[in-house]
Formats: sequence, C-alpha cells, structure tokens
Amino acid sequence: MIDTLTDPIVATMIGYFAVTLAVGLWYGRGAGEGYVEFTLAGRNLSLPVYLMTYFATFAGSGLTMGLAQHAFIEGISAQWYAMTQGLAWMTMTLFIGFIYSFDVVSVPELLGRVYGEYTQYFAGLFTVAGQVALTAGQTIGMASVLAVTTGMNLTTAFWISVAIFVGLTAYGGMSTVAYTDTLHGVVIIVGMIIAIPLAVSNVGGVGAISADVPSEHMNWFGVGIVQIGTWYLMYLTVAGAQQQMLQRTWSAKNRQVAMFGTFLAGTIITGFGILSAAAGMIANAQGADIASEMAFAWTITNTLPDALAGLLLAAAVSSVITGADSFLLAGATSFINDIYIPIRGGREAVNEDRLVLVTRIAIVVFGVGAAVIAFSGIEIIVINTLGMGIMSVLFAGLLMMLWDGTVREAGLPGFIVGGIVFVIWEFGLGSPEIIAGQGQVEPAVPATLSALITIWLVSVLYNGETFTNEKIRELASEDMDRLRADEVASDD
Repeated sequence: MIDTLTDPIVATMIGYFAVTLAVGLWYGRGAGEGYVEFTLAGRNLSLPVYLMTYFATFAGSGLTMGLAQHAFIEGISAQWYAMTQGLAWMTMTLFIGFIYSFDVVSVPELLGRVYGEYTQYFAGLFTVAGQVALTAGQTIGMASVLAVTTGMNLTTAFWISVAIFVGLTAYGGMSTVAYTDTLHGVVIIVGMIIAIPLAVSNVGGVGAISADVPSEHMNWFGVGIVQIGTWYLMYLTVAGAQQQMLQRTWSAKNRQVAMFGTFLAGTIITGFGILSAAAGMIANAQGADIASEMAFAWTITNTLPDALAGLLLAAAVSSVITGADSFLLAGATSFINDIYIPIRGGREAVNEDRLVLVTRIAIVVFGVGAAVIAFSGIEIIVINTLGMGIMSVLFAGLLMMLWDGTVREAGLPGFIVGGIVFVIWEFGLGSPEIIAGQGQVEPAVPATLSALITIWLVSVLYNGETFTNEKIRELASEDMDRLRADEVASDD
C-alpha cells in the first residue's frame, strides 16, 4: 500500500492527471460556442482523434482492468472479450458509413424521425437510463483503483474522480472527451506493447506462466464457442446502435473518417486483448492474493519499473474516467435532444443560446446522481442491464431502415417485444446455455432478433406508412442547418 506522494508511481500518476486536465481544458475551450460544437465537437474530429476516442472508450475499464480480471479467473480465453469487439467494429464499417449520412445528434432522434415521436421518447428514456447506470459503474471502478494504488481513502478518491470527469465533461463536451481519449489511447497502446512483454519476461517467460496457472487457463476456447459467438453478435449491436459509440460517428469530419476510423479501432482492439489477458494470467501465476478486479493493477505495480507502472496505471485509470465521461455525455445529450427539446416543442421553440447551458446542467445532475447511486451501494446491475439491453434492441430499428418494406408503425412494437424478450431471457431464464459447456447466450442476441422479426412481421401484415431514407436525410439536414444558423446568429 502506497502512503506517500513522493512514491514514484504516485508522482507519475499525479503528473499524468495534470497533463490530462491541461489537455481537456485546452481542447474544450471553444465548446460553448454552440450545441453542435458541444455535443459533436463541431462534427470536425480528424482520423487520429476519432480512432483514439473510439478505442479509449472501452480501453480503460473493459479492455484493460476488466479483461485482466476475467483472465485471472478464466484464463487466456478471456481475450475473446476484446477480439469479438474488434471483429464487430470491423464488420460494422459499411453500416457506420450509412448511419453517418444522417444529420442527427442521437440514436433516438434518428429512430424518432423514422418510426415516430413515441419511439423517440421510448428510446430516449432507456438510453438515458442505460448511460447513467454505466456511468455509475465506471465511477466506483476508477475510485477503487485510485484508492488501492495510492493508499488514498476510498471516499476521497471517489469524489476526486467524480469532480474530474464531471467537471471536464461539463466544461468541454465532446471536444474535451475526444482529445483526452486520444492522450490515454496513445499512452495505453504504446505502454501495453512495451510493458506486457517486459512483465512476461520479468516473471520467467510464457513457459513459467503456463506452468503456474491451472491447465484449463491455457485453453484458448475455454469460455465456450457459444459465448464467443454471442459476444460478437452483441457487440455488433453496441457498435451499430448505442449512443456513446454513434455520437462519435456523427462527430467525425466526414464519412471516410468515420468508416476508416472505426475499422482501424477494431483492428487494434482485436489483438489488444491478448496483452490484457496476459496481465491477468501473470497475477494468477504469481499467486497474487487479491480481489480479481485488481489483477491488472497488481501485475503492473509488481512486475514493472515504478515510472512505467505509474504511467500505465494513470493512463488506464484515466481511460476509465473517459469511459465514464463518454457515457455521461451520451446520456445528457440524449436527454436534451430526445426528451427536453421535444417536450419544449421542437428545435424551433427552443432558445438555442441556452441549449449548451442546459446540457451542461444535465451533465452535472446526471454525473452527481450516478456517483450517489454508485457510492451508496445500491444495486445498479438491473437498471444497467435493462438500459444496455434496450439500447442493443434499438439496433433492429436501424438495421430495418435498409429494407424498403419497413413501415413507420413497426418500430415501437418491435422495440417493446425485444425489450420483453430481453427481460425474460436475462431475469427469467438467467441467460441459459443452449449447448452445455459452451457459454451463455447474451440476452441482447435473442432480444434483437425478436425485434427484427417483429418489425418485419408488422411491416408485412400492416398496411402502414412507409418512408424513404432520402426524405429522412433531407428533413434531418434541414433541422441541423437551422440549428447551425441559429448558433451563428447567436454568436454574432
């Protein structure tokens, strides 16, 4: 346990956090100039920034500490958690190009334009719930790592973390989030490429690790073929429909950046999991007497030079923070765009000068609310699972936009059926195995499939109103042009 600020690891982490604050403040300084500037970084993210913000959203929590935890318990096959994400991102490249062509701010907004305003409210409510719950989960995770690695009191570490990510998000919106993501992404990628082979060497090499872990830990398919397959299908829905991902897509400066950046992020993530899994395996092989969630931090602090360990831990913790601020920004954006603005009568009836202010207030309220939920010890897994499930089901609605026979009235019934199937599969059946020993079927998969079937059936059986993507694009672009014009007028 570290109990002094002069320790090299702690000193390195403090210095890194100072750089993070400087980057966030610098690149977020113009975020208040308009609603599109704040929520979508002015739709001007370059390829390197887009690539890194897409990668870093998952790197800190899921792909480093979370994956190392799974590998500590299950072995090398945990790396499929990352590989399936990467393969899903790569698969979604063409679909991302299609989605980018719509001039919108949020997933529920696009669904509302296609399937009607009630669908937008429905999708908006569950998007907000899911994003706030995800924020809460990230918050307690970053505080725990800070407390263990620095010796800081958990409560102090918790509220310092909250102040950093809520403050930065409210200050600079997507610009701050994207550029701090870029810093963390570069450091994590380079750091892991250097650090993990060094850590493996320092504990005696791959052979020593293999000899000291349970034999089943070396089975590359230990989690089960079904689990691997449904992870892949689930992450297709994450890449294709969840607000924290598509908000980045609409922030890219052009369609080529969105597509190529998504593909490159998937390429990196596909191999990244092996490095994180190795960290968990090292902790297991060394007989670390720790809680499993601390496997990554244990390996980094016990097998690497202090300066390198401090830099990598700081980048990993900071990426958890940027994961939290990504979810927080996505939730606040959806609340403003899909609930607040429609209730106020649409964009024409809203004072554009105040939209950024209201968005910032929503960020603070949701951020503090998520922190209170997390720190109180309230069980958040149910609302988190429900929110994430409904957001995954929304993928069915976007996918069915590719079929000319889809009718507007089919969207909401499809999402409701998908949501019900999700609840039954997850909470009623407990995400069962369909083949013994091959892993669970993620509930997002049958839920999304049932939503797709329902939308198709309603469209075939009901003589409803059809739509064209060209008309949806035209109306969305008109509203976005009006919004931008109002922002320019308010600046003048």
